[in-house]
Amino acid sequence: MANRRWVAVVSLFLACSMPSLGVAASFDCGNAKTRFERTVCADPEISAQDTAMGKRYDDALPLLSAPGKTILRTGQEQWLKVVNVLCVINKRDESPSACLQRQYADRLGNLRSAAVSMGPFVLSRSDTYGSAGKETGTGRPFEQHTSVPRIDQPLSPLAEQWNAAMVRWAAAQRAKQCFGDPQIPGDQFLDFKVQAAMPGFINVEMTRVEECDGQAAAEELTNVTYLLQPTLHPLAAADVFKPGSGWETFLDRRASKTLGADDEILFADGINRRVRDPQAWSFTPQGLLISFNPGDATAIATGVVHVTVPWTDLTHFLATNAPIPH
Repeated sequence: MANRRWVAVVSLFLACSMPSLGVAASFDCGNAKTRFERTVCADPEISAQDTAMGKRYDDALPLLSAPGKTILRTGQEQWLKVVNVLCVINKRDESPSACLQRQYADRLGNLRSAAVSMGPFVLSRSDTYGSAGKETGTGRPFEQHTSVPRIDQPLSPLAEQWNAAMVRWAAAQRAKQCFGDPQIPGDQFLDFKVQAAMPGFINVEMTRVEECDGQAAAEELTNVTYLLQPTLHPLAAADVFKPGSGWETFLDRRASKTLGADDEILFADGINRRVRDPQAWSFTPQGLLISFNPGDATAIATGVVHVTVPWTDLTHFLATNAPIPH
């Protein structure tokens, strides 16, 4: 194993005399001092993950604006501090190495969307990491991670409005977690996938996962979709479908047939509601992807399920300026 490894934001823990190095510091594994450093250096897989993370971070940074660079650095600094708490400082059922391998894998995945060109935009991400509270009985530290997309370039007043709207939406989701009771700690994750980004239109699929003080994990998927022109406003059904065209009945029947729920009275209301809800719609090049949260169209244990309706099947129902990805 090489003696020198790139370790993201390790300079925060090495010496206050190196603040200018920010998150791009390497250190000598032969002189590893902290338990975190020793764990990274002792495990070839973590060392390889660390090197890959450093490269992915370094590749993204020059693609971002000055504010975007600051946001990326801040997220990386928070990540290292929280991972040290989760994997090294506190005891867990898993070993520090296993915990770090999992956390590095997650962060590597996150950094894939640190700077991405989509349509007319360069999109980045804003990550907030935390560890508040411990599980009753086991003492396992809880983990909180909120990710939201942002328009990094071009950063117009309208783009700033969209960025602010995404932050507000995420804050509202955090407030709902664990039944909206701040006294109930738990694992809380909010992640995203930008499904479509075109001039005047951005569709983001947001996934919220929570586990409240040892209870079973709950997952919920919501699409946050905005039209940016002429002014910023949430997508409405009339922006996609012609009123009175019968699109509601068509989607209801197509989803029920695809899911094998034609005779499932139990799920009729859930399917009927979701096909009409723009927050269930993802806009993909293949077609309109409709997401059904656990219990909407199948048993809760099944999780989130999807139905894709090709755009060619929807031609008769689409509004003139429907935002169809190409």
